[in-house]
Amino acid sequence: MISNEELTQAIAELRASQAQTDKQIQETSQQMKQTDKLVKALSQNIDGVNKSIGLEVEDFFYSSLSKNPSIGNINFDYVYQNDIRNIQGKTQEIDILLENGSSVGVVEVKNKVTQKSIDQLDKIMDNFYYFHRDYKDYKVIGAIAGKIFPKHLQAQALKKGYSVLTQQGDHVEQINP
Repeated sequence: MISNEELTQAIAELRASQAQTDKQIQETSQQMKQTDKLVKALSQNIDGVNKSIGLEVEDFFYSSLSKNPSIGNINFDYVYQNDIRNIQGKTQEIDILLENGSSVGVVEVKNKVTQKSIDQLDKIMDNFYYFHRDYKDYKVIGAIAGKIFPKHLQAQALKKGYSVLTQQGDHVEQINP
């Protein structure tokens, strides 16, 4: 049997142990809060870098198309960047829009082209006349531009009838369907 003195000592040790555990839990909690803040800050920095790279790629293709405004064998007179249309709460943004009076070029620009990028261009093309009623009698040509553009996705874009624009050093290479 345990004496009162031994029981009192065991309870005191248990309380000390619990106090130590509580202190460790508080320290861990503080470290987790600091880690969460660091992860959030890092995520914001990475997101900012990604946006900067995307803007840089978009500017590259915009500058190139401004100097040589053509897709396929169609030449354009005007080149617009970031064409945004809002109708009844719905929005469509086109990275680069080219126009010549009878044809319109729609260019979706990505740093790295993915399947999602091609799907996004499909959606833009499907809804183009809804958002651009002023071009209802124009021929619409779709193109996708990318700095990193896997060959299998280039083939898929071409099969869908889209022109493919890739960055090759300091110039644009264009492949047409």
